[in-house]
Amino acid sequence: MPLCEVKNMNIVFIWTGVTGYMADCWRALGRVPGVRLKIFIRVKANPETGFNHADVLRGLDYTLVSENEVIDKENFRIQIAGFQPAVFFIVGWRAKLCRFFALDRSFATIPKVLVFDLPFAWTLKKLIAPVVLRLYLRRFKVAFVPGERSTQYARWLGFKRNEIELGLFSLNVSHLSESAQNKEPREGFLFVGRYAQEKRLDILIEAYKKYKKKIECKGEGICWPLTCCGMGGFRKWLEGVDGVNNVGFLQPDDVLGLYKTHGVLVVTSDFEPWSVVIAEACASRLPVICTKACGSHTALVRDNGIVCETNDVDAIAEAMLRMHTMREEERVAMGMKGLELVRPYSCEAWSERVVRIVSGLGRRE
Repeated sequence: MPLCEVKNMNIVFIWTGVTGYMADCWRALGRVPGVRLKIFIRVKANPETGFNHADVLRGLDYTLVSENEVIDKENFRIQIAGFQPAVFFIVGWRAKLCRFFALDRSFATIPKVLVFDLPFAWTLKKLIAPVVLRLYLRRFKVAFVPGERSTQYARWLGFKRNEIELGLFSLNVSHLSESAQNKEPREGFLFVGRYAQEKRLDILIEAYKKYKKKIECKGEGICWPLTCCGMGGFRKWLEGVDGVNNVGFLQPDDVLGLYKTHGVLVVTSDFEPWSVVIAEACASRLPVICTKACGSHTALVRDNGIVCETNDVDAIAEAMLRMHTMREEERVAMGMKGLELVRPYSCEAWSERVVRIVSGLGRRE
């Protein structure tokens, strides 16, 4: 259905956590004539990040609910009754806020879309999920996931092929691309993400040290610095390493400056269902080094970067050396190829997908 034909489409999102890219997507969807949004977001009681929620979510009709807060069920029922939504988009099944909106009898007649990014894996928890979650999963008509890896898990959970929609994660491609315009040479490696176990900062730092030794041995000039942006308990790997600059957590708009001034994004995760930062780097015309564990590499990292075996320090170090020794014009050309790959993941394209999903719910009866 063309967006111009949308009439009185009220959509409720029940989410966990605040991110700049989802706020951009919601704002884009809210600009579609005839669409109205109401957003409920569970946030951590003691968040690791310092997001300015009011700034990130500006212009949106949202309610923040602490994970330790008692859910005001009657208030939410009144809000939903007055809003008269056409659909609920609900993230996962772990948060009590999400379980309330999915299971409460007051919302039984409202169609629901299950949103998640988890990939399938041969673990006991995932193998038994269709049984443990069967009563919960029955509430949903559609699964909305980022890519093929999550599609496999959706199929395991019991969703049919025609009940699975791709393209969950998108971002403000035009804003990132415009912000990253820079005629000055861009050098230096960049990591953006949580300082968590699965991000394998230990692998990143070990690879960076090997890269530096290679540069020194080959006499290839001055080593590039490595800038790391994020927060988390595994920041210990960044401490006291020559050439590594830990800038800590930054607001979304401030991260744009990092994309603009660095030469290559490096992601060394050993578990990454999608990796939005890869998409952000592509939109910022930044070449990418990543591992095969990153779900988005199949769609977003082709001639615009290097995909390494997961946990392979030598391969990552060699990729860093290759990027360093590449001519500036070659890296610029690689970045432009990434921009073309990420365009289908724009906020505007995401809005069209959501409208299509909602419009098609009636035909899934």
